[in-house]
Amino acid sequence: MNNVTVAVVVGFLIFFSLGTAFIVTSDTGEQSNDPVVSVVAMVNSEGSGIFCDRMLDINDPEGWGGLVFMTPGPGTIQHEMLKSLVFSLGLYFALDRPTKNNWTVYWTQVAPGDMSEYYGKRTMNGGIVWEPWYSAILTKYPEGSIGGAYSVARSAEIEPGHPCCMVVVKNSFMEQNEELVIRFLLAYIEAVEWVNKAKDPGDPGHALLLKIAWETALNKGDPSALPTPGDIATIEQALLGINYDYSLDGIKEYVTSLISRFANSGSITKPVNDPAAFAGMLINDGFLNDVTDSMASLREEYRNTSGAGTIRLGVLANDLHQIAVRAAWGYDITGDGKTLFEVYGLNVVQGGDFQTGGGGVMNLFAGNAIDIGVLGLPPTVIRSANGL
Repeated sequence: MNNVTVAVVVGFLIFFSLGTAFIVTSDTGEQSNDPVVSVVAMVNSEGSGIFCDRMLDINDPEGWGGLVFMTPGPGTIQHEMLKSLVFSLGLYFALDRPTKNNWTVYWTQVAPGDMSEYYGKRTMNGGIVWEPWYSAILTKYPEGSIGGAYSVARSAEIEPGHPCCMVVVKNSFMEQNEELVIRFLLAYIEAVEWVNKAKDPGDPGHALLLKIAWETALNKGDPSALPTPGDIATIEQALLGINYDYSLDGIKEYVTSLISRFANSGSITKPVNDPAAFAGMLINDGFLNDVTDSMASLREEYRNTSGAGTIRLGVLANDLHQIAVRAAWGYDITGDGKTLFEVYGLNVVQGGDFQTGGGGVMNLFAGNAIDIGVLGLPPTVIRSANGL
């Protein structure tokens, strides 16, 4: 593991050291296209975690070797965080296989909503997943019980403050509908402010927030179903681990690092000669800055209007990270008798089906099924760099 092997493979230099592959692209080959979407606001930071059938120390490799972890798949920040953590422990990270060794941690791709079932079958040792699935697994399989799940670490302990989901707009729509984007952001920001207040158990909106969160994340579509005490405990725990915000401060720099990170892992296949410039094109903070700089006057101008236009929205299924968007979309959270999107004159309709991951939302953009999507930053970066 201390030896360094250098190999040249079809125009790439690949360096292996402690299991890490660094890829330096050559100057030949097709370059990445300019992005066809733009990130206009953040949705949340942090809000994921690692669970396992035993207690592990994220600073000590003891006990990690040979274990199999579920991840949402390459190209997700959860997968990348687990991989980086494993490398930091001096271990290899590889796709699961029948023959295993004690100096490698193995991974297998499983949809977040299916991880609990797989874990219950004891076919995997653990996983890394976003909320509410992380808290749901810890609630369903209590630590210390037979087959219990241990909380190894929340993502805040692995990569503090890491951005996760974003509001993403198709550039062609944005160029022709600037006012609709402004109205959307006004409603969305107001929803974020409401959610952050309602997270407090003493806030009058707390019960409604729990209802929205349960119906969004844990209800299986049964209108007659009611949340169980375990459901409420899951939601309460999950909300505490998610930071809801809209600020794009520092996101351009983070995207610049992500481009290099995903080029090294092979997820980005088209060379990006200037990652910082590409990040500057992908992250459009102009709308958000305009809205926040003139919030009071814009709210006065656009609030309680109607008939501004229609937006086709793409979102993830059962995702607590996106609860502010759901709150603005389907609930009267302000007592106006209509949703916040309606308060700001918008007719927001669902474009395509609910998606299980950010790649699916990017597919909706590619198929011209949506104008705005809410999805993770990593799939946005990867698909944009690769040409959508």
